[in-house]
Amino acid sequence: MEAGLYITAGSKVALLDDQGQVVKTVAARELAGQDDQLWRRNSQSGRIECLTNKSAIALNEALHAHN
Repeated sequence: MEAGLYITAGSKVALLDDQGQVVKTVAARELAGQDDQLWRRNSQSGRIECLTNKSAIALNEALHAHN
C-alpha cells in the first residue's frame, strides 16, 4: 500500500489539463519550484500525474507582514 508519493528529479510526470487529458510528459525536475500543483499516482495505470490545484489558497500578505 502506498500512503505517499515518492518522486525523484528524473521521474516521468504526466501533465493533465482541466479535463484530465495528458498535455505532455516531463521529468519532475522541470516542475520544481512551481506553485499550485496537485500530484497523484493513477491507481489504474501507476502513472504519476500533475494538475493545477484548484483548491489552493493564498495567504493574506497584510496579516503575515510581521513575520
